[in-house]
Amino acid sequence: MGGAMRRRVLTIVGAAVAVGLLALSLFTVPAGEVAVVTQFGKPVSTITEPGLHWKLPGFLQRVNRFDARVEVFNTPPIQLLLGDKNPIILTTFVAWKITDPLDFFRSLVLRSTAREKLGDMVVSALGAALADYALDDIINPDPDGVRIADLERSVLDATTAQTQDKYGIEIVRVGLRRLSYPSIVAEAVYNRMRAEREKEAKRFRAEGTEAAAKIEAATDTEVSTILAEAYRQAEIIKGEGDQEATRIYARALGQDPEFFEFLRSLDLYRKTLGDKTTVVLSTDSELLRYLESAEPGRR
Repeated sequence: MGGAMRRRVLTIVGAAVAVGLLALSLFTVPAGEVAVVTQFGKPVSTITEPGLHWKLPGFLQRVNRFDARVEVFNTPPIQLLLGDKNPIILTTFVAWKITDPLDFFRSLVLRSTAREKLGDMVVSALGAALADYALDDIINPDPDGVRIADLERSVLDATTAQTQDKYGIEIVRVGLRRLSYPSIVAEAVYNRMRAEREKEAKRFRAEGTEAAAKIEAATDTEVSTILAEAYRQAEIIKGEGDQEATRIYARALGQDPEFFEFLRSLDLYRKTLGDKTTVVLSTDSELLRYLESAEPGRR
């Protein structure tokens, strides 16, 4: 009875130890992480797939986990020289991620060390690349003259190859986060920008003046055309009226010449004689022909 009990206890203890060893041998790697398994400080395996994995239990092997997601950090502001010898203060951002956990573990281990190393590399590449750029390539009122995208691409190309091969890191993006000028450059930049704006304003005013002159000339031409057409229509109507009046006069003259002459004389009297008009005429004047036959009180 005592032997059976001891065997049962040993079985339970053995099972517990086995379960404990199994629990110490199993580990999980969540999505977004990678791991390097080391044995006495030396890498023995690399885990890049999420899920359940195993290793030797306890202190024999250790799991070193790394975040494989993209991380973004900003470099400290630094003053550099452009190709035209103008100083400029830049702050960059760097987006990076671990692509080879084994190389990363061997060369850097800590993400803080990686950030420091990447920041130095980006600043160094940026300083070299700026030698090919002038101030107008960085700050320019004309968007087509800005070459910041080319500068960022140049820095990315200069740093990507060495980080991928040497550190197991991929630089996803390098960009300029902030640009500023030392006080010695700021006034010159503002003056240049003001001169560019004034030049553009003058161009707009000149174009406006030219457009106004064209509109005014077109309007004057249209007015002259309208007036000429109106004068032509008036002359046509006047000519037609004179023609009609001549026709009527001719017909009246043909029907009764003496009566026609009488009407013409009356019309002439109406136009020339008023209430206080004094007319001196010769006795043989044609105007006296009908006046002489008028009543004495009407002379």
